[in-house]
Amino acid sequence: MNRMTDQTLEDIFHKLQNLFPFHGYCDRTMLEEVSVIVRELRKFLPDFEQRRLLDIGSGPMDKTAMFKFLGFQCCAADDLTDPWHQRNGNAGKIKEFAALAGIEFFHQTPNDYAIPFESESFDVVSALGVIEHLHESPRALLNTMGRFVRRDGLLVIVMPNSVNLRKRLSVVLGQTNYPSIDAFYHSAGQWRGHVREYTLSETAFICKAAGFEVLTQRTFEHLACKKLSTPLREFYLMLTSIVPTLGSGLLVICRKPASWKPQVEDPEAFRAAISRAVPQAVA
Repeated sequence: MNRMTDQTLEDIFHKLQNLFPFHGYCDRTMLEEVSVIVRELRKFLPDFEQRRLLDIGSGPMDKTAMFKFLGFQCCAADDLTDPWHQRNGNAGKIKEFAALAGIEFFHQTPNDYAIPFESESFDVVSALGVIEHLHESPRALLNTMGRFVRRDGLLVIVMPNSVNLRKRLSVVLGQTNYPSIDAFYHSAGQWRGHVREYTLSETAFICKAAGFEVLTQRTFEHLACKKLSTPLREFYLMLTSIVPTLGSGLLVICRKPASWKPQVEDPEAFRAAISRAVPQAVA
């Protein structure tokens, strides 16, 4: 990414920090993540101006706003049922921020993919940090993304890397690579944290299985700037650059082919998959 783009992102990031209603929420890790997405997305869509982007599972729309400030016409959808969304009128503050940023926001019903935007009307559809929260197969979400993106349009999927260096070290040290047990134990209702994190190859698999053409798949390191101090940070970054699968985040960009159609349940494929783990008579 050239210096002009780097500076543009830096300026937009500071603009976001000034507008965002939750002080301290937008930190350098978010800027690092968005920078990677922008760098890769520009390879396939050089001009963002007046392009339409739909962000599904947008949360407080911090990243959505970054894309809006880069020139996209942005729409977003989320059910706003994370615990912190429900406290202190935060859901209302998020909606006010969307209006201030010029984002068209739809407040979804939980577990419902009925989103009232026109089919195949977006150049880009994104799910940034969403799929790892799903309790069910990602097939329905991927079908929804495919429904709204235009033919030959782009899908952007970002998730944490389940086998990043930090998680591998935690396991070696006898610690968990799952979300903290105290948060899970004290949670109320259905767990809203990470349910199933993916590897890079698994993320590419679900995209291909959903009928999309994978254009780029990579990991990236955005958390080292927050969690580690120099010189450990530099050593960590060196390792993640040498072994790409060690990065903290996953990014996959896909294209929707002209022949795409939604994927339906495939009982035989499911049976074949579980037959590797259960007796054949049961499968």
